[in-house]
Amino acid sequence: MIDVHTHILPGVDDGVRTEDEAVAFAKIAVADGIRTLVATPHCREGFYLNDRDAVLSGVARLRERLAAESVPLEVLPGAEVHLADELPARVKDGRAPTLGDNGRTLLLELSMSQYAIDVENVVFQLRLAGVQVLFAHPERIRWFQDDLRRYEEMIRLGAFGQITTGSLLGDFGESTQEFSEELMRKRLVHVIASDSHNTRGRRPEMSAAVRVAATFVGEAYAARMADEFPRALLDGREPAVEPPLEPPPPKRSFLGRWFGRDGT
Repeated sequence: MIDVHTHILPGVDDGVRTEDEAVAFAKIAVADGIRTLVATPHCREGFYLNDRDAVLSGVARLRERLAAESVPLEVLPGAEVHLADELPARVKDGRAPTLGDNGRTLLLELSMSQYAIDVENVVFQLRLAGVQVLFAHPERIRWFQDDLRRYEEMIRLGAFGQITTGSLLGDFGESTQEFSEELMRKRLVHVIASDSHNTRGRRPEMSAAVRVAATFVGEAYAARMADEFPRALLDGREPAVEPPLEPPPPKRSFLGRWFGRDGT
């Protein structure tokens, strides 16, 4: 499996604190079947200044430590980039690191509780610049929860969605779990990732959530959400996801069918 959303880099955000914890974190991931993990520290000006150079150097140090500890885990650079002005330019100049440092795929974060502004235009501009947008945990974003049509518009513009393991497992409450199930059933999310922060409550584990996802989309498609689709995004390719499922038309009443007949 491939986990494209983790906070394994020590001491750079609200995730792992120490290098020793990062090693333990990596061992948990390997034990769960994860073979590739992307370090995605928060990147938000005024809060976490994790630009491309800082992430690359942090990943290089962690790789050396994991190699010394014989931990068989591939760690790639990335970031969870908060919505900001001029994002295409920020991607180009390295202030907004991309997944796998591919220069093409952006893990985009919106505020959990505050309503977003001008998101459609930002996504449109990123797509024009050749940047693929992967929304981080859309199932936990209030702006999407309050009106699913907003998120459906993002998908229509060519964006993709990353659902968090804990959301599928009920760790963030019943309403988030129900919204997660709706997004899964409608094929509006495309990648499963842990958004793991530590070795305790938010661990880098995916297998249990993949099994839950299989109950909504089938085992084969759930497996693709944990391997094939994230690999495509890391390679800078468009994943071959299924299109969103259209809701069935509302059932017409007997009178509606009668009066809607041709010639009446």
